[in-house]
Amino acid sequence: MKSDRVAFAFGVVALAFSGLALWSNYGQIDWRIAGLLAPVCLVVIGVGMLLLTKTPN
Repeated sequence: MKSDRVAFAFGVVALAFSGLALWSNYGQIDWRIAGLLAPVCLVVIGVGMLLLTKTPN
């Protein structure tokens, strides 16, 4: 089974945007925290994409 790295990246970004929208709808967004979490999410996406490119032996 071949994993699709682009679909993984778009899925994680969509989850992040929907989580931010849900958070802004039901509470106040502290933009300092959102600014801290954005690079962390990008690193997680990058690591996930690298792990998906690893071919099994």
